[in-house]
Amino acid sequence: MDQFLEILRLFVSQALALSLLFLLIPLRKPVRTHVIIIIISSLIITSINAIVTLFLGREMYTRIFFLTVTVPHILVFAIFSHYKWGKLIFALVTVQVIGNLAVANGLLASYLVLGAYHPLPDIGARLISYALFFPLLYKYVRPAYLKMATILSKGWWILNIALALVYVIAYVILFVPTPIFSRPIYFIHAYLIITISLFTYMIVFFLFHQIDIKTKAQSEKEQLSKQVISLAEEREEINTIAYIDGLTGIKNRYSLFRQMDYYIENNLAFLVLFIDLDNFKMINDEHDHAKGDVYLKTFAHSLQKAIGSRGDVFRFAGDEFVCVIHTDITNFDDKLFEQEIVESIVLDIAFYGLSYGKAHYPSQASNADDLINLADQAMYAVKREKKIRR
Repeated sequence: MDQFLEILRLFVSQALALSLLFLLIPLRKPVRTHVIIIIISSLIITSINAIVTLFLGREMYTRIFFLTVTVPHILVFAIFSHYKWGKLIFALVTVQVIGNLAVANGLLASYLVLGAYHPLPDIGARLISYALFFPLLYKYVRPAYLKMATILSKGWWILNIALALVYVIAYVILFVPTPIFSRPIYFIHAYLIITISLFTYMIVFFLFHQIDIKTKAQSEKEQLSKQVISLAEEREEINTIAYIDGLTGIKNRYSLFRQMDYYIENNLAFLVLFIDLDNFKMINDEHDHAKGDVYLKTFAHSLQKAIGSRGDVFRFAGDEFVCVIHTDITNFDDKLFEQEIVESIVLDIAFYGLSYGKAHYPSQASNADDLINLADQAMYAVKREKKIRR
């Protein structure tokens, strides 16, 4: 009967430890298949250890179980675990530390109940120990470990050495040179070293939690910075769409009125040129709209070159352009201006010329609309003289 209970204790203990390993260690896909393989492997390992216990005795088993139980389970999980090396060892040692506590509780229960080892109180104490630790590991340790494994790439071996050291010390106190029943005072030492190991976990997770908070804060700061930059870029893009002509790339009529209002508000004199391309309809009729677009863009570029730093160029609508000249207004030369435009235009089709009218602020009008209208009327008069239809 005692041998049956001893074997039962062995299988129960391994089943509980395996449940914690499955809880902490993420497996590679296909997870379900790997779980089945690990369970079968664990049953084989435990059965071999049961045979060792039956033929060599429990004391011999306790001396060699690290080689016959722990190492084979490490190898099995190393094959199917998603994490390798330091990250995996951390989870395995964690379960071993919990296992040490369960072993100490089982041995203490046996000692207190019967004064010697017995499998029955040992099994009961281990079940209670794992039942208490399982929800704690699930709620606190597992999330912290998985997050650490995702974020941290270095430093695992330092943690593992520290934890493995306290695990080995606890094992030595419990079983070397003789089981702890012959020296029960060492139960205090065993619980002390186990408490130190658990306290080490608390420190590790606390420090990681603080690092994680700072990392999140830095990440949120960087994210906010990116959002600010993105908003600035979007604002710039919106401004571009709102104030830049999409075809020619020069400023549009909204920019024109904003610019003119600024000069008027600051009482700055300027000259308005309202320009219309001659016979532009013939370009679209004789060629195509693509050629017409090239014609407009080429003209806009030439117009900007002719105006230079003296003012700004705007596309008003269709083939109509407006120039606002704010420097050297009195010396503006109509013929030279038109000549500069014609000479700089390079097209593979004929250029049919342009017509324009002028209006001056503040001598001719006091607001933007009136100035545009005056310049438009002057331009239209020029076209009538040329007998060109708009």
